[in-house]
Amino acid sequence: MYVIHVKALVAMIIGLSVLAGAGPTFAHAEQPGFTNASSISTTGDSDLPHIFVSGDGVFAVWTQTSLGKSDVLFAKSTDGGYTFGTPVDVSGSSKGQSLYPQFVEKDNHVYVTWQLSLSGASTILMAKSVDGGTSFEKPVQLSDGLQLSAFPQVSLSGNHVYASWIEKSGDNSTNIIFAKSDDSGNSFGTPLHVTHNMGNSGIPKLYSDGNQVYLAWEDNSRGDYEVFLSKSSDSGASFHIPIDISTTTGQSGTPEIIVSGNDVYAVWMDNTSGNYNIFFTKSTDGGETFAKPIDVSHQQSDSGYPQFAVWKNNIYVTWTQTISDTNYDIFLAKSSNSGDTFDKPINLSNNPGASGWPKIVSDGNVYVSWVDSTPGKFDILITKSTDGGTTFESPTNLSHSKTESYENEMATLDNTVYMVWQEGTSGNHTIDFSKSTTFVPEFGPLASIVLVLSLVSIIVVSAKSGLKLKI
Repeated sequence: MYVIHVKALVAMIIGLSVLAGAGPTFAHAEQPGFTNASSISTTGDSDLPHIFVSGDGVFAVWTQTSLGKSDVLFAKSTDGGYTFGTPVDVSGSSKGQSLYPQFVEKDNHVYVTWQLSLSGASTILMAKSVDGGTSFEKPVQLSDGLQLSAFPQVSLSGNHVYASWIEKSGDNSTNIIFAKSDDSGNSFGTPLHVTHNMGNSGIPKLYSDGNQVYLAWEDNSRGDYEVFLSKSSDSGASFHIPIDISTTTGQSGTPEIIVSGNDVYAVWMDNTSGNYNIFFTKSTDGGETFAKPIDVSHQQSDSGYPQFAVWKNNIYVTWTQTISDTNYDIFLAKSSNSGDTFDKPINLSNNPGASGWPKIVSDGNVYVSWVDSTPGKFDILITKSTDGGTTFESPTNLSHSKTESYENEMATLDNTVYMVWQEGTSGNHTIDFSKSTTFVPEFGPLASIVLVLSLVSIIVVSAKSGLKLKI
């Protein structure tokens, strides 16, 4: 489905072509402050960080490679991110590659899931902590071990812990698998096939809200790639028949979903117009039916890797847009009416370098961070809007490092923004952290990425995992 031409690839797979557009009006306010970046990882080569913030603390997870094997590391801060404890080895494997960790936390219960690749096999594991991540129980295997499994997702709702992943069969088809625990992760039921097809289902996104569980993914079982969604109304005991929510004639993929009560929102990439654009749809009846997809980007060159945030009636969609062969910018489109219509996109980065991999969060204010080569190497930049996405402050360089910065992840709580990213050179990366010290944020790096046609994190990740999915 997806064809990618890579001019520069630094631990990132997707690049995008971008069309120039009118830049936003930037507010001229005093630049906010951030703590100096500090490493929260230890020895070894660390990458793929994730961050989560709650009233229980600041939590981070990443992979660390040393002496030929990779482990999943976890660290937490109980003082708002000013200090972090010694990282805990969650995977605890003596060999193999523990990769692509995901995690959730609530009430000091932490659930970390990842993919273990060992001797040609690839399985999904999960480890649980009941003391906020100070210690973890022995990992349990979620997948059946007979098929190659990869790219796990995890979600939490009450006493229910949900996990999903893709599984490759002997005929090279890939399907979406789901497993659940109804006793806070003490035990898991037999994995359930959400899809049963002879094609490729990939890049699953998992979301839960009360007794409702939602899974979205890209799927070519009908010949071309479309975005499908399936819903469970009984806490994952069963799933409805998948429905095609993209419904376009082009190729659609890389979905993201957000659920708020009965409202289900989704964005993805779609090339129906001849180039890739960002599409959006919503459901107001809990995912039973969806509105006709809307083209949010409306550009003449490729738009890709969408991310979005929802705050009350406001929906903010951001993506990487191609300006030229060497210039990519970060665009954003806003809806003030729950996604019925979107304003004209604005250019947030608007600089001569390669800007990509945006992340977005909103707590009333809107924060967008990305990786950017404009400073001369890849740094992490961030911008903020205090007026609901109408205007944005000038981007701030958060990392300001001598090496390359990328793989940015972001969270916000109580008017504070928390950032982690991957810092360093090949084979010697650390996980760095910074938090805003005022009610306004700033950040920094990105790898030189060029996406000509689309997204395919699944292709590269599958190559590393040994799945080698045929797409």
